[in-house]
Amino acid sequence: MMNMEKTANGRRVINVIEVVLPNLAVGDATLEQLQERLQSTFRVENQAAAVRAETLAELTRREGVHVTENDLREKGLRPRRRARSEVETAVELEELPRTSEGLRDGEIPYENARILAKASQEGEIDENELIGPAKTQSPDKFAGTVRKHQQERSADDGMSRLEHQRSQRFAKIKTDHTDGMTVLYGRFDPITGALIETALSQKMDELWREEDPRARCSPGQRMADALAYLVTREETDQDTGKVRGPRLLLIADYDVIDRDLRNGRLGDGTPIPVEKIRDLACQSEILPSIFRGASVPLDLGRSRRTASPAQRVALVARDKACVGCGATANWCQAHHIIPWAVHGNTDIDDMVLLCSRCHHRVHDDRWQVRKKPSGKYHLKPPPKHLRHALRQRNRRRRPIKQRQ
Repeated sequence: MMNMEKTANGRRVINVIEVVLPNLAVGDATLEQLQERLQSTFRVENQAAAVRAETLAELTRREGVHVTENDLREKGLRPRRRARSEVETAVELEELPRTSEGLRDGEIPYENARILAKASQEGEIDENELIGPAKTQSPDKFAGTVRKHQQERSADDGMSRLEHQRSQRFAKIKTDHTDGMTVLYGRFDPITGALIETALSQKMDELWREEDPRARCSPGQRMADALAYLVTREETDQDTGKVRGPRLLLIADYDVIDRDLRNGRLGDGTPIPVEKIRDLACQSEILPSIFRGASVPLDLGRSRRTASPAQRVALVARDKACVGCGATANWCQAHHIIPWAVHGNTDIDDMVLLCSRCHHRVHDDRWQVRKKPSGKYHLKPPPKHLRHALRQRNRRRRPIKQRQ
């Protein structure tokens, strides 16, 4: 059971959540009691999600989306994408009173509430018709129920929904920090998804025929190999006739005395065996860069406005990712800490890596690049009074959202 209020010195405290834990040992509980206890954990989880959603919506009103997302990431240790999704859902749930009530009572799972909130932003839905299934169906089944509901209410045979799905396409690549593996995630409209699935299936079939029947890969491994091939395959430039493929940034230290490579790593600092660097060097184009050496100047003053290729490599080696949110370096630009327009220099110490979103924060929302005593850079939000003024300005600029 969750108690969202408690008494302290005769006064009600409304910002503390308490979970009343059972005092009966698990080994002493009957099967029926264990099932009841399990059900109680679901209800508490849903209620806590409701409190968090209400809190996030109010924080968003007061502090703005960016600051609230940052708070959720730092205090809740949420990944960037999940933090953004939770804030969006919290704001959308304010328009669904019965859904919010069901979540607060612990009767609707948070995932089902999220599905309803997202559907309400895609077009008109009948909340009352969907509340019952939201309380009884698993998220997988409920998602299908909502899609059918949307199709039935569509006036154009689902064309507007397909166009909306197309506009919501999304793909992400990240590192799983528990084991260092790279994780791909994507969302596509049904037609594009079917095309991708067909291409993968065809390549998987080719790989299956090429495998040794005595040492076959698992289907999951074969799909991973098929995807890697389709994404990284080399292509011939029709104009130059040159074979082109993706360029991979590898960094290693050179031991002058032993004349050997040490400390092999990727651009984001992930360590890799030096032997693997040698293997890749045999297959790839070598782009040597000497940091702070005479052959590759890294301080260009005002001789050019944009970072040079060597500076870009040095920035990736130093910052490894966006200094604001940690987005991968491949999605970042070189940002002048002192703007070029006010006589800033294109020097390595006057530049940092910023993704487009954080670049927008700096140029439009007055966030500032700061350097920690450790030498690492980070972004600092503007003062509270200025954030309020900027939110008011952005609201005036933001177009009115039309329901489809």
